[in-house]
Amino acid sequence: MSVATQPTSVRRSVGLGTLWFGLFGAALAWSVQELVSFSLISHSCYPTRAPLSAPVFADAWGVALAVGLLMLLLGIAAVLTAWRSWRRSESPGCEPLEFLLEVGEGHVRFAAFSGLLVGGMMLNAIILTLIALFVVPACG
Repeated sequence: MSVATQPTSVRRSVGLGTLWFGLFGAALAWSVQELVSFSLISHSCYPTRAPLSAPVFADAWGVALAVGLLMLLLGIAAVLTAWRSWRRSESPGCEPLEFLLEVGEGHVRFAAFSGLLVGGMMLNAIILTLIALFVVPACG
């Protein structure tokens, strides 16, 4: 094989930071949503040993909703980044398999596709947590 027929390196088409954000961005968004919402609502409903019937902080639900929507946008951005990375790492045609044996070539595509899978699951978790704000009473 001559050097001219080899494809451009997939590793150079997708940055490492982009891969990391696509892989872990939605999971981090869900974690932040859970931590903020749980600590905010639980402390508003249980400031002492006895539970309250209504939150002490009246805007706790609104803040939890705002954080949830912000994290939903961050999760969507992470999934779109993973999708774009996966599309960029696509081979332009049927190329010989020996190009995939070069260190790092197949790993970029695998990481990008893993970001799609993980991000999709985390987006579902973010959406279900947002739905719980409307279904479950704050101090119920």
